[in-house]
Amino acid sequence: MDLLEKIDQIRKRLGVSYEAAYQALEDCNGDLIAAIIKLEKEKQKAGKHVDVIQVKAQELINKIKEIIKEGNVNKIVVKNEEQTLMEIPVTAGVISLVLFPYLTLLAGAAALYKDYTLEIDRNTVIVE
Repeated sequence: MDLLEKIDQIRKRLGVSYEAAYQALEDCNGDLIAAIIKLEKEKQKAGKHVDVIQVKAQELINKIKEIIKEGNVNKIVVKNEEQTLMEIPVTAGVISLVLFPYLTLLAGAAALYKDYTLEIDRNTVIVE
């Protein structure tokens, strides 16, 4: 696997910039797994935890509902390739009022694209 493929893998899994992915690989002498672990630890230390999930268009709405039911979510970002289509703020207590318009818009957009990336910004507790 060449350097660009490794960088793409890191970006796909962690949603970081090319620069951050490249720097992590440099720091880990090109070891992909070590670079991913390094970046995950840095995100956890900073109190930021973002999960990245790939979904098909027909799964989009159900997956968002499932993520919200799990709880512990601040924001969901819906992307098609690198383009952000929508950011959904998830606030306890107003989920049904806030979520309905977003899901309506997403249902219409789901027909336009085949694949989506969901970035789930979760609340984290830092334990040292």
